[in-house]
Amino acid sequence: MPEPIDAAYVRVTQQIIADVPNGPWEPISNDYGVPDAVGPISYLETASDEYQVPVIRFVSHAREALPRYVGEVARQRDVIRALERRVNELERANGGARHGR
Repeated sequence: MPEPIDAAYVRVTQQIIADVPNGPWEPISNDYGVPDAVGPISYLETASDEYQVPVIRFVSHAREALPRYVGEVARQRDVIRALERRVNELERANGGARHGR
């Protein structure tokens, strides 16, 4: 199981995303019609030709997906913090008692 993502890791990831050219990054075919580049990556070679197209698709998709996932993590953290604050307010209003526990 991967380690939880902390706020510092999210900030580093957001900076890395901001530093690269904007997407989408479309696959680019060589003179033989085989995709071997994507966006600003001029040449992609894999250990096996059968993996080259899936790797290019992954890189192309990741350029758009990663910022969305990082944004969703940040959004969910904000929601969790707001809910925690509200639970704390309700507990204080109820004399510190937690229901259902």
